[in-house]
Amino acid sequence: MNSINIIIILSIIIIPLILIIAIVRRLNRKQLQRIREMKGYEPEFERGFRNAIEVEANVISKIQTIVPNAGDFAKVDLQVAIQLPGKAAYQVSTCWLVKVDSLDLILPGRFVPIKVDPRKAQRIIPNVPWAKPWIFG
Repeated sequence: MNSINIIIILSIIIIPLILIIAIVRRLNRKQLQRIREMKGYEPEFERGFRNAIEVEANVISKIQTIVPNAGDFAKVDLQVAIQLPGKAAYQVSTCWLVKVDSLDLILPGRFVPIKVDPRKAQRIIPNVPWAKPWIFG
């Protein structure tokens, strides 16, 4: 093999690899920017869950969507009923990213551990390792 063939072969391998790395870094940067915007929009977002109330929510309904580029997660829109100690029951609509293999854990009628912001009871997050809040709108 002469040096020109080696350069061509390396170019065929290296250029797409560089492009893939650049695209992934840009997507990650956009995600981090969106997270910062969310925290800027609601500066108390993280603070509110430091003193969270841990309870179980009763799943009323769910709509799941497979999201491209979300790995093994699905976007799930949930309607849940919550009963805080000493307060009347209420319903909350929320959206989570849930591992695909755990989707059967949030069927209607099941109870799911959550954390509730004590200052804004409508703001909840999952309290399980297989789900996380959907922060993109």
